[in-house]
Amino acid sequence: MTNKRCANNGKPVDGVVTLLLTPFSADTETLDLESMRRQIEFVLDAGVSALVACGKAGEFEGMTLDESERVLSFVLEQVDGRVPVGMGIISVELDQGIPAAEVAARCGADFAMVKKLSTKNLREFFLEIAERIPVMLYDQTNEGNLDVETQVLPLVKECQRIMTVKVSGNVYTFEFQKSEVPDTSLICGWDMFSLLAYRSGADGVVAGSAAFMPEHEVKLHQLSKAGRWDEARELFYERMLPYILYATHDPYAFSVSKFLLHWRGIFDSPLVRPPYANTPEWMQQEVHALAKQLDLIDNQGRPGTTSSAGV
Repeated sequence: MTNKRCANNGKPVDGVVTLLLTPFSADTETLDLESMRRQIEFVLDAGVSALVACGKAGEFEGMTLDESERVLSFVLEQVDGRVPVGMGIISVELDQGIPAAEVAARCGADFAMVKKLSTKNLREFFLEIAERIPVMLYDQTNEGNLDVETQVLPLVKECQRIMTVKVSGNVYTFEFQKSEVPDTSLICGWDMFSLLAYRSGADGVVAGSAAFMPEHEVKLHQLSKAGRWDEARELFYERMLPYILYATHDPYAFSVSKFLLHWRGIFDSPLVRPPYANTPEWMQQEVHALAKQLDLIDNQGRPGTTSSAGV
C-alpha cells in the first residue's frame, strides 16, 4: 500500500473532513465561541477524521484575519490533537495568502485548505504557501475549475507539501488522478457528488454537510469503504441528499446550514455575514419541514433520532 503524504501532525488528511461553520452573535458583530465549542464536540462525537476552520463555509471572506486567527486558535485548543485541524485560505492572491498561511503555521495548524482567487501565477502561489504549511489544494479558483492535466497534477507532482487535493470541480477524474499521484489523498469537495466520488475511488469528502449531519457523512464513508453500496445509496439518496440540495447553493448555502445547527441546539444564532445572505422566512419554513421529515430534528425542533449505529 502506498504511503500517503501527511499534514504537520504526520497523518494523511482523508476520510470525513468537516468544514466548520463560524457562529456569530445575534447581531453578527462578534464571534460565538461557545457555539463553536458545541459544534466541534458534535462533529468529533460523530467520528469525523479532520476539521477545517475558516474555510468558505466558515465565512473566511466575511472575517478579518485577526478574527480568523482567533477562530483557528480556539478550534486547535478545543480539539487538542484529537484530529488534524486545517485553516481555510479562500479566494486570495499572494498578498493575502502569505499572511494567512503564516497565521496558520504560527497557530499550529496541521495544514491549510487553499483556494486561489485567479488562475494567474498558480505555481508561484501554491509553492509559496506550501513553504509555510502543508496544503490541501482546492481545484477551483473564482474564475473556474483548474485543468487537471496542465494545472493540478504538475503542481502536485512537483511539490510534496501539497498533500491533499480537494476535488470540487473535476469530480469525474478521481480514478485518473489516483493513477497519476497515488501518494496524494483525493477527497470530494462537492457534497452532492459524495456517493459517486466514493464509487470512483475518492479517499473521502471535505464537506459543510459534515458539520450539520456528521453522523450521516461518517456512516456513508464507512458503508462505502466496506462496499455496502445498497445501504450507502439508501442513506445518501433518502436521508442526506434532499437537505444537501438546499444547503449547497448560493446565496443561502451557509445560512441554511447554520439554521440546521441552530435547530439541533448547537448554534445560538444562525445568522451569516456579508457577502453571504440570510435565508428568507418562507425558505426557513420549507427547510425546517424538510429537516423534520428527514428526522434531523423532531417536531419541537430538537435533534432527531438519527444514528450511525450498526455500521
